[in-house]
Amino acid sequence: MIPVLLTKTKTRDGVTLDGIYVPPKRKSRTALVWLHGLGSRFYSGQPLIQEQSAACQRNGIGYFKFNTRGHDIINRDGAGKNKLQGMAFEKFTACVQDIRASIREAKRIGFRNIILAGQSTGSNKALYYVYKTRDPSVKRLMLTGALSDMAVWKTEEIGTRRIMRRALLVAKNAQKKDALLPEKYGIYSAERYISLYEAGHAEDVFPYHNPRASWKELKSIRIPVAVIIGSLDEYLDRPAKKLIKIFEKNAISAKSFSGIIIKGANHSFRGKEKELAHNIIKWIKTTQ
Repeated sequence: MIPVLLTKTKTRDGVTLDGIYVPPKRKSRTALVWLHGLGSRFYSGQPLIQEQSAACQRNGIGYFKFNTRGHDIINRDGAGKNKLQGMAFEKFTACVQDIRASIREAKRIGFRNIILAGQSTGSNKALYYVYKTRDPSVKRLMLTGALSDMAVWKTEEIGTRRIMRRALLVAKNAQKKDALLPEKYGIYSAERYISLYEAGHAEDVFPYHNPRASWKELKSIRIPVAVIIGSLDEYLDRPAKKLIKIFEKNAISAKSFSGIIIKGANHSFRGKEKELAHNIIKWIKTTQ
C-alpha cells in the first residue's frame, strides 16, 4: 500500500492549504507538485492520484497535491478573517502565493528540483507562476488539459453562448465586482467571471482563441515544457494535434518542448489515468 501522508502549508497572507504528500521509495531531490483544476480540491480524482503517486514513488519522485484557495465553489479563507473564497471568488493572481507555499513545503522536506504540473485551470496557474516568479527551483513545467476558457465557451450551444455573453456584460457593469452574479449565470463573482471569460486578463495565458495574441507567458519559459491533451477532450474547439502545434510554435525559449496526446482521453483523463501517469514519468526521464 502506498503511504499517503496528509500535510498542509500556509501562504504568506495566512491562508492554510491542505494537501497530501507521497514520499518516494528512495531518497530523492525531485518532486512533482500537482495543481488541481477549477473548483476542484486536493483529494479529487482519486484514480489519477493513485496512478500518479504510485508511478512517482516507484521512480524516486516525491508527489505533492495541495488545495489552492480556489478549491470548491465557496470556502472560508482559513486566515482568521472568515472571508469567503473558493472558485466563485478566487482572484487568479493569488495563485502565485498558493504555489509558492506549496513549493516551499516540498523544499522544506528536502526536495530541490521541482516539476510543476497543473490540470485544466491548474495549468494556467502553473504557467503564470513560472512567468511571474522565474522560480529557480522549478526545473520543468507540465501543462495538462491546457485549454483556454475563452475558446471553451464558444464550443457551447448557441443559447448557452448568448447567456454567457449576457453574464459577461452584467459582470462588467456590476458596481461591486466581488458580489455574486444573479443565480441564473452560475455561482461566480463579477470579477471571477470576467477573469475567466474576457480575453486579455492574467488568466488568459493560453490565447489560441486570438491569432494575434503575443503568448508572452509561454514565450518567456526557458525550462522543459510538456503539454498533454486528451484527444477526446470535450472542451476542444479544434483537433488536439492542431492545438499542440500552436503551443509548440509559441514555446520558443523552452529548453525542450513535448506535445503529448492521450488517445481517447477526455478533459479529466477518466479511464486513462494509468496511460497519463506512464507518459508523465516517461517525459520526466527524458528531460533529466
